[in-house]
Amino acid sequence: MKNCFVSGLVPKSFCIWLIGWCFVCTANADAARPVLFQVWHGLTVAPGGTLEKDGRRYRGIGVNFVGALRRLLINPDDPSVPRDFKELQAYHIPFVRFPALAAWGTPARCRAYLKQVYQSHPRRYFQAMDALCAIANKCHVGLIPSLFFTPFWPDDLAHESGLAVWNNPQSRTYRIWTQYVTQMVKRYEHNRAIWGWEFGNELNLRMDLPQVRQRVSGAKPPPDYTHAQMWQLYARFVHLVRRYDPYHIVEAGNSRPRDSSWHNMMDHTWKKDTLPQWAYTLQRDNAAFDMICVHEYRASAPASILRVGAMAIRWHKPVFVGEFGVPGPEVASRRLFNAILRSILKAQVPLAAVWAFDERHQTVGDHDYSITPTNNRSFMLKAIERANMKLQQSRS
Repeated sequence: MKNCFVSGLVPKSFCIWLIGWCFVCTANADAARPVLFQVWHGLTVAPGGTLEKDGRRYRGIGVNFVGALRRLLINPDDPSVPRDFKELQAYHIPFVRFPALAAWGTPARCRAYLKQVYQSHPRRYFQAMDALCAIANKCHVGLIPSLFFTPFWPDDLAHESGLAVWNNPQSRTYRIWTQYVTQMVKRYEHNRAIWGWEFGNELNLRMDLPQVRQRVSGAKPPPDYTHAQMWQLYARFVHLVRRYDPYHIVEAGNSRPRDSSWHNMMDHTWKKDTLPQWAYTLQRDNAAFDMICVHEYRASAPASILRVGAMAIRWHKPVFVGEFGVPGPEVASRRLFNAILRSILKAQVPLAAVWAFDERHQTVGDHDYSITPTNNRSFMLKAIERANMKLQQSRS
């Protein structure tokens, strides 16, 4: 205030008015800040590790829908995609986890597919992604894209291999994956359909495998698929996403660690880990991310989910059971499926997704994981609908 009266150049009344104006602007800015979060539609993690949506604690069970985008890439007018999303809406399924870009087969076949649908025709790719977001928004179903569902597709396009090239800013692989993530996040960060971002599918299961090291001989070094390289890549991925999107959840897409992951990493053996060793690997594999991510299928899945839930509470992180499921018809799958679902609810897991909705490539015998409203596994959709209704009532 002292300078306001120097030489009488600035009237006292003006200073009082200026202070008052600044106070009003500050108050209005403070009042506006909560509104920004109230209109945000994706999933976020609040301080203390609580998963939230639109500023409120959130819990929900969705589905994995492998063909959601792939069908639109093959045929932009495929009527099955909007039909399936309407069915998901009817069953109160809140979100879908899906491969944002995936290629299966030999490296040559993968390269041909990736060039066709993305590298040579990026406009076509993003038109399909736009269409998927529009369908999801119309049906009020969220999307969690798994950006590297088949994790090494940038390697295939770049004719390179190993995680070192992912972490090397001078490599072709690095340029491909960072450009793709940047395009995706900048284009869709404000789209209401997007609920969060996933790196990829079960990359952690490929790290430090002893037999891979044993097969490599001669002068060439072994492939650097190590946990250390993976952790470095995960940190780079999260940093890149956060450059453009500070809000949505970012998670790994990891499976539960192998029972020997710690020993795979430390002494390259298959010796079974102790529980503290296994827990260390679980926490470290997800350290860069907002959530602890696991996939659970085994008969021991219910107990494992309860154990992971208890660990995550101590680590102040929410859990995402990104995949869970039981193959086969109702008579063979109902008991274990219901047990897994009960464990998800009992452990207060905030986010989970069953494998897999209308999955046309997994419909044979013991490998039948496909769930539709009309097949003999439709009871799973009904059970998830009941669970989601209970979770919704507990939030209200």
